[in-house]
Amino acid sequence: MKRLSLIGSWKRLGVQVGLLAGVGIAFIGGSEPPPAAAAPQCVEEGQCTFVKPLFLIVADYSTSMNTMFDANQTRWEAAVSAIVAMVDADNGYLQGNVLLGLMRFGHDPNVGQTGTLIQNDSSGITDGQKIDVGFYDEQAPDKAYYQCNGEAIKNAIMTVPAPINGSLTGIGTWTKGAMDKAKAYIHQTWADHPNDKQQRKAAIVLLTDGQWTDPSGTQSPGPANQNPSITAKDLFDNDKVPTYVVAIGEAMGKMFADEIAMNGGTGTAYDAANPQQLIDALKMVVQAIINDVIQPVCAPGLPRIMVLLDASSSMLNINNGNQAGPMGMTGWDAARDALAGANSLFDQVVMGNQAVENLVHLGLAVFGYNMPAPGEQKLLVDYGPCMKDNFAWALDPNTSCEAPGCTDPWGGPPITWTFKDGSANDPPGFDAQTLSHMPKCDFAGNLPEACVGSGTYTHLGLQLVQQNITDYKAACADPLFPYPCDANTKFINILVTDGDYQSTDAQVQAPLQAMYNAGVTTYVIGFGDLVNSPQSMTKLNNMANWGSGGSEMYYDANNQAALEAALANIIEQITFDPCCGFVNCALNPEPDTNEPDPLPPETTSTTSESETDTDTATATDTDTTDTGVTATDTDSTDTDTPVTTTETTDGTSAGPTTDTPPTTTDTPTTSDGTGTSESDTGEPTTGTNPTGGNVGETDGTDTEAGTDSDNPDSATSGQTDSAGGCGCKVDDAEGQTRGLLASLFTFGLAGFIRRRRRA
Repeated sequence: MKRLSLIGSWKRLGVQVGLLAGVGIAFIGGSEPPPAAAAPQCVEEGQCTFVKPLFLIVADYSTSMNTMFDANQTRWEAAVSAIVAMVDADNGYLQGNVLLGLMRFGHDPNVGQTGTLIQNDSSGITDGQKIDVGFYDEQAPDKAYYQCNGEAIKNAIMTVPAPINGSLTGIGTWTKGAMDKAKAYIHQTWADHPNDKQQRKAAIVLLTDGQWTDPSGTQSPGPANQNPSITAKDLFDNDKVPTYVVAIGEAMGKMFADEIAMNGGTGTAYDAANPQQLIDALKMVVQAIINDVIQPVCAPGLPRIMVLLDASSSMLNINNGNQAGPMGMTGWDAARDALAGANSLFDQVVMGNQAVENLVHLGLAVFGYNMPAPGEQKLLVDYGPCMKDNFAWALDPNTSCEAPGCTDPWGGPPITWTFKDGSANDPPGFDAQTLSHMPKCDFAGNLPEACVGSGTYTHLGLQLVQQNITDYKAACADPLFPYPCDANTKFINILVTDGDYQSTDAQVQAPLQAMYNAGVTTYVIGFGDLVNSPQSMTKLNNMANWGSGGSEMYYDANNQAALEAALANIIEQITFDPCCGFVNCALNPEPDTNEPDPLPPETTSTTSESETDTDTATATDTDTTDTGVTATDTDSTDTDTPVTTTETTDGTSAGPTTDTPPTTTDTPTTSDGTGTSESDTGEPTTGTNPTGGNVGETDGTDTEAGTDSDNPDSATSGQTDSAGGCGCKVDDAEGQTRGLLASLFTFGLAGFIRRRRRA
């Protein structure tokens, strides 16, 4: 076994030193500003489980960008500040995790001739565009990518002079040419790097202030074949490259901007009426790219960890199992705190300063007695991000304590527990199905002060976890799964038990070895009053060997501190992806889509006309509906009839408002304007196992349908019982509103909209 020191530092995973400091999405998660962070750190691509996406910033460089945006800044000056803020946002997450490029565009005075410059322009725009910062070194033999080139982006945009030195005329807005150039450059990048382990995802953000023109910049809008939506649609439909549009000035609230975004797969344009809204809009684009582009390629690299917890009645007792324990003194309480308390599994720090919960998907399952068939094993929480609150709620005795069956969850036998689903009850209103559970606390004459009823049929819990892994892998192999997985996704089990199981050795050995042979290691932690008995120690060591191919011993944890240390030691053996640390669960607990959180951090913005903007959003959500039947329990030690829960979620969101743009004639010499188990039969045992006692017995029949997913039900003591952000949109000058929620829901981002802040 492994005995752990309770004091001292544990080794940290130093192999991935290119850590991003503070990569929580601070500007999405809440109202207070992010804490001060260290300088941006570069994560070299070899440390990532995926290839970094390409992200091209396409900036409008027409002379209308010299129009005043507020009393102190022109549109161009505001655009420069916003692009710098976007690169710096979240401690430079973007520059460390994507390959950045920057392109400016104007018009082409002579489309038929290559190498055409714009009169009086000294910025180097040629044939209508200029790539100021590329993705890679085109002259290098290996075409090496520029890693972490955020500073190059910032330097380039800050050193470019204002269009024609501040003139309001002279450069037009040939947006189609810019989109065509962006498409060609992305294709060229793919072609020049045939040895990339996979084709890189790509995304474009287009920042513009006006109606698109013809190539020469003299006709606004230009002819139909110059509509940039054509290229945006081609990129999205054929290359899966989304185009995000940020509209300012005359582009704000106009159909042509929304049309580009809609055809580019991103819903509607982000409008910005003033410099602060422009900064906020570009930060929201960063979050959208994380959700749309980085999250799908990053998710397979996130380890999936399932905690399997012993839910035998001994977990509720003290004094060698002779008495129900008071609050805070039971093994159950200690396990709950170690799993979801202040210094919990979720809070272990890896890679310098990253909490584990930000880098893994955790699940929780329990097991107990085998009767009535199929047994008490239950999946409480499936794999998911930021599940600390779900764990804490599911294991909280107060959650399952409801009068008249329970008035004091630590009051001793008999207690009738009422199990609940946290996704069907609000509060807590979880998105993910979260089932509460407690070991039985039945009354037995030979142990009148102790809780009895739930045994230790460990193999049933292991079989449940094994089947759940199979089911989950089948589901997450779908690229449209919220958190996709692949053949390289790592699955890990952590079994927390006193080890004195009532299963046979063969029953326990089979699933452990089968899972290990399939690439899933099971770590074993011995926890509770019985862990130091010779019988328990033998069983614990056997389980650790079976679950690891003989490479691991069990961890001896006979108190909460030792359990926390064991969990920390296990976590340190796991390799994490430093490029996937973009979630901050402390700010953004388990997602709920019922309503949006404030986004971005609270700011007060005033237009140049000193008008106060009113931000509104319209979205229609159809909440999850659970359909099941009430379980009737008939057994002296509890009868659970598992039910199949049908969950239907249908998200419907408002579409974009359609605005009819005015048709104007624009020349470069005129300003653009303003404005997922085995059945066993056995008798309750007596002696050290908590199922002993003078309890009666009745026949029970259970039908299992797949993985046990109970509706709210009750566990009894020998009786028959029955169960009983913001959407951040910006108003345009005419007061027309178009919801950011529409854009987010259009791209399937419902699970990222609302976050509940932890207390």
